[in-house]
Amino acid sequence: MDSYEKNDIVGFSEAWKSFVETFEEAYLDYQFLCNISTDTRVSDLSVNVIFFPLALDISPEEEKLLTDFVSSGGKLIISSGVGPLSDRLKYFLSQNGIIASENIVAQLNLNIKHKVNNIIFELPVGNFYSRFDLTVPFGKVVARWKESNEIAIGGSENVLFFGYSWGQDIDKVRDIETLLKTLDFYWNDISFRLAKVIKKDEYKKTLKEINSLKQEALSVIKVTDQLDFPVAKSQLKKHFDNGVHYLSEFNSNYLFGNYKIARQSANQAKSEFAIAYSVGMPARKIEIRAIWLDRGTIVSLKTPIELRNYIKKLARAGFNIIFFETINAGYPIYPSMLLLQNPLIRGWDPLKVAIEEAHLNGIELHAWVWTFAVGNSRHNLLINQPVGYPGPIISGKGRAWALALQDGKLRIDVQPETWVSPANKKACMFLRKLFAEIVKNYDVDGFQFDYIRFPFQKNDSQAGFDFVTRMAFKEETGMFPAIEGQINRIWKEWKIKLVNDFVRDTSKYLKEIKPDLKISGAVFAIDRSLRLQIIQQDWETWLLNRWVDVVYPFYYSFTDKEVRTKLLRTRQMLNDQAIIIPGFNIRVLSVGELAGRITTARNSGVLGVALFASEHLDTMKEEFLRQGPFREKTINIPYQRPLFSCQKLMEEFAEVIEKLTVTKKFSVLADSQTQKDVYLLTQDLKNDFRNFTPDKINEIEKKLIQLQLKVKDWLSLEKYLDREQRVMYINTYLDQIRILLNYMQGKEIYMSTEN
Repeated sequence: MDSYEKNDIVGFSEAWKSFVETFEEAYLDYQFLCNISTDTRVSDLSVNVIFFPLALDISPEEEKLLTDFVSSGGKLIISSGVGPLSDRLKYFLSQNGIIASENIVAQLNLNIKHKVNNIIFELPVGNFYSRFDLTVPFGKVVARWKESNEIAIGGSENVLFFGYSWGQDIDKVRDIETLLKTLDFYWNDISFRLAKVIKKDEYKKTLKEINSLKQEALSVIKVTDQLDFPVAKSQLKKHFDNGVHYLSEFNSNYLFGNYKIARQSANQAKSEFAIAYSVGMPARKIEIRAIWLDRGTIVSLKTPIELRNYIKKLARAGFNIIFFETINAGYPIYPSMLLLQNPLIRGWDPLKVAIEEAHLNGIELHAWVWTFAVGNSRHNLLINQPVGYPGPIISGKGRAWALALQDGKLRIDVQPETWVSPANKKACMFLRKLFAEIVKNYDVDGFQFDYIRFPFQKNDSQAGFDFVTRMAFKEETGMFPAIEGQINRIWKEWKIKLVNDFVRDTSKYLKEIKPDLKISGAVFAIDRSLRLQIIQQDWETWLLNRWVDVVYPFYYSFTDKEVRTKLLRTRQMLNDQAIIIPGFNIRVLSVGELAGRITTARNSGVLGVALFASEHLDTMKEEFLRQGPFREKTINIPYQRPLFSCQKLMEEFAEVIEKLTVTKKFSVLADSQTQKDVYLLTQDLKNDFRNFTPDKINEIEKKLIQLQLKVKDWLSLEKYLDREQRVMYINTYLDQIRILLNYMQGKEIYMSTEN
């Protein structure tokens, strides 16, 4: 623990928490070995496999015990830690055929090349990894780093060494798979013997989850048949049948005690039913389908031709918006007059090329910029700068622009960014000038603020103790910042206002340059009260004041159910007065989980999805999008022509209503008068949108609310007939139309309806 507490990059508690959370999901039976002393003997242990994670040092007591353990035939797994290896640990490893020279920081993203099943994952830049070799005849290598061909995982007969910090900042699914496959490679399918028993309660819970997904998929299949939706029925049947097969496999393996395979089958069954559900849903032609095209991917595309081909690939996958990382860690991706272009780009202008190609393929391109975060320690490693380099803006303008902590440091806890202070007027003016340079010189369709907040802060570790911020607060309030009591509350509210004012003023400034510019924010989906406290990000206020057109909250660590609950709660809180598009991290999602997220978003009545980021869009996910939810091209991005979007959505809704009210075979269980009211009101609204004039908008809104209430009455008995999917599908149309109507009304825009 001492070695972690001395390390500036990560604390022991954060590293240990991440390890335990990941290890729990490997479902290996385990117990913690605590309080090892000179009296502890191997005979005292009731285990034959020990995992020594995050190893930086080893105590004399641990060294003796583990030496005796290995000598008696025990299996030992050691994973490298975050920081330098001690001489004692190096000696212990050498006694077991593992010659570790040093722990170093990755200067680029490292990809692991594993012998078993082509497991691939990426160790992000800035992570520690171990340089080591194996002595003959001990050595047995299972994985190497693709970039350097150095050993990544290897060991001797009884000691296995993971040369990176297993369970830290890596794709969790791949990391777990790597552990299990490696154990089996060395020790003859040992993961089966170590698998945690599936107890009866866990079995029942898992079975319930799978059957729930199965029923949802069946419901979609029924709706598809009833309403004659144009879907790939062969694909739908294939995935559903696969789900049934894996469900059977789950049950049989559970009964025979093959718990590892049972869990794998359960996950596969969930995935297949989720994909079937997604494939069965009709494609949405009025929808936002956005993806963040990150700096790492842009840099890896060395030439204009490679970038153009990549954008064509995104178009084929069905995306209609690209957030192009234009300012990253204080470096523009384009040749700027104000700052040095990113040194990783040589002799060309990716932004210019990307805009041209995106527009040729019917894609909007939005400049995605880091706002107050203007330096990054991980990016420093890529460009051969010291880890502590604060970035080009603070380096060039001076430390007075930097946001600081109580102790004067420019970085908080484990966060790699350095920040300018939103209280620094000169810094804010410079950022506006930099952003204006982009909007004036490039035909971007939109502009997205990222890092538009303060860094994550704890109560006892607040940002804003630099001279400029403290003096600005003192000038406005007559007080100095404090981390306790009433002043702390006032100070946080003041910092929230700083960010809000910047969003307001900068949005206005950019729209004066380009009035049709779509401005958005990449934001956190953390509950509002906590978000305001720890990062001072108040995006609800930005939306309600129309300072931004859209926000993209990141729903990274939530389940489908939690995502739906949060989206519905946010819609209700904002009274559908704003466009909110959920962002999902595809790095940590399987194809089945991605299918579930997209379906959840659609069933929540929002107008699309956004995926982070392009570097994690593998072949399987791309193929799923192309054949599943994005199988038909969109005809309009909802906010481009909101009136046209409302018309098309209303026409699709009317078509569904006509099928359900006119065709008795598929009719809804309801009294005839309610059914007639729904039909007539739908036709009335369809005509209102077709013959729209601005003076009708209030009347249309009243009719729309009336129709939503009528539809609710009309569909009230459907859930008792196991037809809730029809209800959900019908309701989402009206939700989307109302959101767009409010968007159109709030901005007083009535755009052309021409195709």
